[in-house]
Amino acid sequence: MKQSLWVGLSALLLGGCVSPQQDAWVTINGISATAEGANDVSTQCQNAILAKVERENIDATPQEWAEAMDLCMLSNGLVRKDDLYEYTPILVEATARRINSDVPVMVDDVTRLDLVENDRRTLRFYHTILDDLVEDINLDQFNAVVPKIVAKNSCSVRPTAVLLENDVVFRYFYFDAEGEKISDFDVDISDCEP
Repeated sequence: MKQSLWVGLSALLLGGCVSPQQDAWVTINGISATAEGANDVSTQCQNAILAKVERENIDATPQEWAEAMDLCMLSNGLVRKDDLYEYTPILVEATARRINSDVPVMVDDVTRLDLVENDRRTLRFYHTILDDLVEDINLDQFNAVVPKIVAKNSCSVRPTAVLLENDVVFRYFYFDAEGEKISDFDVDISDCEP
């Protein structure tokens, strides 16, 4: 391995350029990480990156080292607080994949979540009301009640609230037992009470 790489990596490690600071890191659901927890993950990442650098004889620049650290921290569920907005589309995609691994799933006695789609800062949730047809539903009442309940639930759960705080829109679609559209609506941060 080249001497310049070791000097550069040592300077980064000793200088603290990539080491976590008290409030610098948050979990991907927006909760502040403890300094001890962030330091533990940082140490694991540094060791893994150093092992790869040695194994593959890589001549990494300080920028490449910092990017590798950020990626490793993210893969361990931590992101720099200042970068959370930038990573939100990745979190949106990961959220859709995670939820889709469990669908179809009943969200209450009569409502089934069938699919979640994503597009950068939008999550689309497709639901089926299993015991009703659109012509039997009071649409005015449905549209007056359901969006408020869904918004309250979305805003009160920290992982979804973090997405909303980072300009993600939740778009909900409801269909009847025969696949006819009942309603659709959006929930965004403006729907959350201050």
